Amino acid sequence: MLRRSLSHLDKLPKAKVAEWLAGIDTIICSTDGVLWQENIPIEGSVEAFNAIISKGKRCFIATNECCLTNKDLFQKAKCLGFNVKEQDIFSSSGAIASYLSDRKFKKKVIVLGGDGIRKDLKEAGFCSVVNDLQPNDQKKIDFVRSLVLDPDVGAVLVARDDNMIANDLLVACNYLQNPKVLFLSTCIDGFQPFGKKRIPDAGSLASAIEIIVQRKPTVLGKPNQRILGKLMKSGEIKPEKTLVIGNSLKSDILFASICNFQSLLVGCDNGAIEKAEKIKKEGDEKKMKLVPDAFLPSLAPFGEYLCI
Repeated sequence: MLRRSLSHLDKLPKAKVAEWLAGIDTIICSTDGVLWQENIPIEGSVEAFNAIISKGKRCFIATNECCLTNKDLFQKAKCLGFNVKEQDIFSSSGAIASYLSDRKFKKKVIVLGGDGIRKDLKEAGFCSVVNDLQPNDQKKIDFVRSLVLDPDVGAVLVARDDNMIANDLLVACNYLQNPKVLFLSTCIDGFQPFGKKRIPDAGSLASAIEIIVQRKPTVLGKPNQRILGKLMKSGEIKPEKTLVIGNSLKSDILFASICNFQSLLVGCDNGAIEKAEKIKKEGDEKKMKLVPDAFLPSLAPFGEYLCI
């Protein structure tokens, strides 16, 4: 066991790493920054992912990515060469739908996010709507004065949306003045790395709204274990034999800690490894749940340890 040791696997004897992985039955991979970046697979990730499958280990994809539907995510993964089954892909869209179903939610959902999550919610039987009052030349004060709130809206959902504009935030904040309107978010990450650049994620948008409405969102994607649906309760996976591979401390590594899974941080571009090293050095027990068990610069060499 390498629990929260932040062990650099590429600096350990390969036999020791292979022994550790031999005790892993199930692997859960994130997507952006781990398997692919936009529509391009990260070098070596396809081979490593498929090697996991070929060695007889169960492999799932769990992602907060919600610009695509679950079906589109599956098609994307297959087109990029990943040998994954559609039923083995879990997204924040499914977690949102599950949460609303459990609450017997019947109202409309204002979605600040991409088309994918809206389509998934519609397929699950929920009515999602977008802000259609977006005159670019209208002053904010006039926009607020003319805004008529729909009494049938019962939730505001904040997801990743590259086209978010100020009026969307105004709409969300005004609906959320009503404490009965649910405040939901797909993740707590402030950004997604895009090479050396960064793209705002749902967490940054939710934080901005939180400051205004003085309410915290219910986060239903990672690190919430609800993203795995009934898988956790089914007994199909054993926590001590499950490994999460991701590039985010707040989503992937915290998710692993909450579920009592083991964890592997990959990637060097988003500053996560430096943050993890700092937390480990400071030894703050409250933050140690963000420290991964192991680290690799990328997923590419992972398959080598499986072949020993």
